[in-house]
Amino acid sequence: MSKNERNFWLDWIMLFSFSLTSISGFLLWLVIPNGNASVFAGIDRAMWLVFHVGSAFLGLAGVIIHIVWHWDWLKALRGRSLGTLKKPVRANRLINRLTWFAFISSNVFGMLAWLQSASMPSETTGIFDRFHAGTSMAWLVFLATHLVLHQKWIVSAIQRFSPFSPAINVELNKEH
Repeated sequence: MSKNERNFWLDWIMLFSFSLTSISGFLLWLVIPNGNASVFAGIDRAMWLVFHVGSAFLGLAGVIIHIVWHWDWLKALRGRSLGTLKKPVRANRLINRLTWFAFISSNVFGMLAWLQSASMPSETTGIFDRFHAGTSMAWLVFLATHLVLHQKWIVSAIQRFSPFSPAINVELNKEH
């Protein structure tokens, strides 16, 4: 398996885990908030929290692997100032840093909120819950921007590595 194919499959795993983390997070925040013992889609709040935390840990592991696999590229850019980089590389580097900062903040505030919830009444929303929600939304915006900056690679990788790409290409060719 080539490095690009390996990155492609890791990115799919991270997309799945971050999607589940985001969906469960929005449900926990807006549909079944703290202190609410209700059920959504036949699943109670405690189980949605398990999905949220479990998928977040899977995504965190994916990000760590992603960074390890891209370490040489990150190291090569580390010593260069932003002014010496070409405009697309500069934008990518800035978005990567903002994404990374928001991701770390979201994880730290999420862990603090989880620890704080153990010592507070369940109907209380703590400050760390609010910081976790805010930094998580910022992270989603930066992640979406990161994906837009990499859209050519994403489309190319889907065409090369997806097991469904030959079928997709045949259907697209039939339409034209």
